Amino acid sequence: MAEILLPEKEEFNRRVDDVSQRIASISESNTMAKLLQSNFKTWLNSSAVSPVKLTQDLDEDKNGMISGDEFATLLGKMTGEKPPQWVVEVVFSFVEADTKTGIPISDWMAFLAASGLEVPDSLFATPVIITGSLLIDKAEIHVGESVTITASFNEPVDAYELNVTSSLGQSENFITRQEAMDSPTFDEFVLEGDTAAEYTVELLHLGVRLDTGGFVITEALMVEPEPTTEEDASNETERAVEDEPVLPSSVSFSEVNESLAAMRLRSETQAYIASCGSHEVQFTVLSKARTLLGEGPYKNGSTLTCSGSDGTVFELMVVQEDGRTFEKGEIYDAVVQPYIWSVALRRLVCLER
Repeated sequence: MAEILLPEKEEFNRRVDDVSQRIASISESNTMAKLLQSNFKTWLNSSAVSPVKLTQDLDEDKNGMISGDEFATLLGKMTGEKPPQWVVEVVFSFVEADTKTGIPISDWMAFLAASGLEVPDSLFATPVIITGSLLIDKAEIHVGESVTITASFNEPVDAYELNVTSSLGQSENFITRQEAMDSPTFDEFVLEGDTAAEYTVELLHLGVRLDTGGFVITEALMVEPEPTTEEDASNETERAVEDEPVLPSSVSFSEVNESLAAMRLRSETQAYIASCGSHEVQFTVLSKARTLLGEGPYKNGSTLTCSGSDGTVFELMVVQEDGRTFEKGEIYDAVVQPYIWSVALRRLVCLER
């Protein structure tokens, strides 16, 4: 048979404990099972046979399984005669195996260990120690902006956890499985900042904390307008009415961006955005990241950095993709709704409609 390779020792020992408890439970209610196990342990200890040699000799067809017939042969050598079928079935019940399909080698070795044989350490798989790190692209953002976080690992992982805790006492946990990661050792995602607070981010694998990072979300700074003269002040109301942004249906998506870029106050940009309708936009995907901490259907969706057909660069939050894919460099059409003006990026963030 091929070289015997067992699970990591800690995992193997858990299986040995399970088998030991099952043997004790069955033996408590079955006197013959108790006697059979006692005689088998006595034979193992007196024969001084190694578990590797015993297993290799026993697996006659070299398929990595100990069949009922193969085990019956071993019992025959012990007692000098072929055992009845029920005896074989009792032993197989110790490891919850069927005599027709056989006992997997790892379970057979656990049974030998539970029967008193010492399994060599050389047979156990070497534990893989997973290390990981977080990279947060901004230490501070304003409400309504986003921060991009990457998680990287030294070895492929089946899944990982992310705990995000705010100074307000709120906490959210995200579990990402490998199929949703960018690669088995790397993942990038976006956290949307909707509440001002300090945030701590913890990266975990199988309950073990690998790394910790943090960022701060603050209220957007209000830019004070320049001092005005008395003459300017007297005409303030009139100018405010004249300059109030009104979005007619003929205003293009690029003009919306240009208007927002020229504004100085967050309140002004939000008032303008509130008056905006939706736009049909054709765009090319420049990059893509998953959206965490988003609102409603956009949570765990994707945030796309896009370039419109007119060259306008904007962010687009899309709902969970439901089989859709957005690939870098590909061209798509969508109906978008202006959502917020990102002060840090100097660009518009939109929602897919």
